[in-house]
Amino acid sequence: MHFERLAIEASDTTFTLDFHERLTVIAGVGKHERDGLISELVGALSNGRSGVHLEIVSDAGSRYALFRPVGAVHRVVDIDRAEDVTSAFTDEQGRVNILQRAGLSDDAAKRSMRVNASDLTTESNREHFVMALAHIDPGRLWDVARKVKDREDRLNRAADAAGSRPADAELFQAVEAHHQEFEAAQAEVERIRQLTFLVAIAATMLAIPGAILLGPWVTIPLLLAAAALGVYSASFWQRLHAARRKEDEALKAAGANSYLNFQINRVNGLLANDHHRRELMQAAEDHRAALLEWQVLAADVPIEWALDHRRAIVRAHAELRDTLGLTHAIGINLPPIDETFADLSDALRERLLNTKVLGAGGESFPTFLDDPLLGAETKTKAELLEFLVAASAKQQIIYLTNDEDVASWARVEAMTGLLSIIEPGQPAETEDHTGDDGSPRRSRHVAA
Repeated sequence: MHFERLAIEASDTTFTLDFHERLTVIAGVGKHERDGLISELVGALSNGRSGVHLEIVSDAGSRYALFRPVGAVHRVVDIDRAEDVTSAFTDEQGRVNILQRAGLSDDAAKRSMRVNASDLTTESNREHFVMALAHIDPGRLWDVARKVKDREDRLNRAADAAGSRPADAELFQAVEAHHQEFEAAQAEVERIRQLTFLVAIAATMLAIPGAILLGPWVTIPLLLAAAALGVYSASFWQRLHAARRKEDEALKAAGANSYLNFQINRVNGLLANDHHRRELMQAAEDHRAALLEWQVLAADVPIEWALDHRRAIVRAHAELRDTLGLTHAIGINLPPIDETFADLSDALRERLLNTKVLGAGGESFPTFLDDPLLGAETKTKAELLEFLVAASAKQQIIYLTNDEDVASWARVEAMTGLLSIIEPGQPAETEDHTGDDGSPRRSRHVAA
């Protein structure tokens, strides 16, 4: 299966993405944007929320459109035959759910389809991480893991109640925090402005009778004081502008001028209910605290990876206990590992092979690469990008990145027609390129 188009509606705004059948690079997107887009893409295959529409093509070549209109029944239409086939894609609750039809849960699908830098590190250094976690007291390790998962479930429930998703909470908090900082700076500027204005006026007015009664030299310190107060007031204006700039950067980080403007409007609408907003914010804060506790204990090992490899970790701990007499937890220090092209390509190949036969009957699913090569050496990165182009001939890959190296590479490679690049905030279309069959191919960009 591969994606053709995603469309998300919010109020009177629509955000659309058109995907290349092989490799699509979505460039210039920060963490919030990547989290949001991947959640929307996976959710669109599941019992996604209203307002999210998806067009897909099966491995057999059948084209389907998943329509989720707000306030109306969700449907699946066979595009080529113009036939409603909703009944073939509904779950036991009567909801359109492609994932469940393929025998996948939302969490399992997201873990399988999404690949980030940490996933590649852990897969290519499996034994290293197993032994590191084996040195931690298992009771403490799995208690913290259970806490993280429990709070994650609570966050998911709070998001469902708000008609939102967990990633929205972090986005909303970031923007709200910077907005509060701006409002505080604005209030302080106004207070200082009024005070300095009154003092400057008083100093100026005193300068006139002072010059008459005591001589012109008296006016000099008064006028200097007025000037100094003006400079002091101006410094607060600079603080105000700096706070405004931070707020704008927070918006831009999630796709300002394109995706984020759209996303903020949607999140604000979803969180208009103050009760739901407070619950979602608190659940997000508790989940973040639990994740921090896990990171202190297990360094950068992802909790999902640890849970997936729990049996191996427990076995390794038992061997350490029996051979070395280890009875208590000790700190772990994970030294940096020099990963070669072979290491990373093997890890990538393993993940791609998994999504290639992820669905029922071996149906392929798209692979979402969440900036997995960030930090890799330039030579290794270039080799891996070429590897991905070759791999995309057999399955669809969607590469989300904030790495300018990858963006620059994709702009050039897009001219071959083997991939397309989308850059939120850029013009809606770029020049035509020629595809594999000689027909013109247009790189489609975000339309918000």
